[in-house]
Amino acid sequence: MSERARNTLFAAAIALMAGLIAVLVLTSPTDIDRVERLGSRIKCPVCQGESIANSPAQMARDMMDLVGDRVVEGASDQAIVDELLASYSGAVLLDPPASGETLALWLAPLAALAIGISVIVWWRHHPGPKDSTDLPITERSGRRMMIGGLILAVSFGGIILAAGFFLQDRTGPTSGVARVELEDLDSVSNETMEAVISANIDDPQINGMRLALAERYYQLGDYGSAFPHYFAVAESEIALDGEAVTALVRLGWMAWDGNGAAEPAIGMFDQALAIDAKSTTARYLKGQVLWCGAGDTDAAAALFAEILTDGDLAADMKARVEADLSAADEELACT
Repeated sequence: MSERARNTLFAAAIALMAGLIAVLVLTSPTDIDRVERLGSRIKCPVCQGESIANSPAQMARDMMDLVGDRVVEGASDQAIVDELLASYSGAVLLDPPASGETLALWLAPLAALAIGISVIVWWRHHPGPKDSTDLPITERSGRRMMIGGLILAVSFGGIILAAGFFLQDRTGPTSGVARVELEDLDSVSNETMEAVISANIDDPQINGMRLALAERYYQLGDYGSAFPHYFAVAESEIALDGEAVTALVRLGWMAWDGNGAAEPAIGMFDQALAIDAKSTTARYLKGQVLWCGAGDTDAAAALFAEILTDGDLAADMKARVEADLSAADEELACT
């Protein structure tokens, strides 16, 4: 083969490698692609070896909805994955599939390397005729192989850099690992939360989800569904003080409001106050039950007066306590 033909073949190989680089750099996934790709990387916590992208389970659907929301909000891939792993115990990271848009990332470097090595080996074993230069054939062949190897190395390095550019987050930096706050649970169904709680009974972080779910039931007046969650938090040895107080206060009020059980309710409030003696809610509701359930207006009035000494009492709460104190002092019926 002539020198010109060999140069043409080598140039074609380099052009092919450059084309692979261009494909990697210019192919940018859409939001839908990102959601599917991220979903395929996370194992469904309640499924047998399925990713959340492929599972029909309600929890998987909820997790995919969360991924979609975070993608729209501009969160990074790593932040989304971290949030899912932190929020759903049992969810684990799967290996990225070698298919679809990631297939090029798996095959392009190997293809480029194979093509480059093949061209250089072929060129090495098929030296061209001596031309008009003064360099001997072996020296010219060695120089060509050195140049070809350098071009191959640069091209291969370009492919690696392009792959990194393709895979990196293109939505901006993240401030760190994202953790789900309670307000983020609004998009999670009751059924999913129940399943997560059941699978993570001993996880300290699960008490926050228990309280969030119990509060949903409480606000709907579904005391029967709220009770076991509040009770579990109140009895938990790993509950934070604030969590335990919240649970005890709710249990106390449900005991009174749901069953008219004044003494158990007061006992719950006293337990809450033993943890946090300044809990305004515990003191106020205890005063209500003392007044309305036990008929002890003096004790109720004393609690109301004590609450009014708090300097940071909210205006609406202050007005309510003042009205109740006035009515209790006059021994009027509780409101």
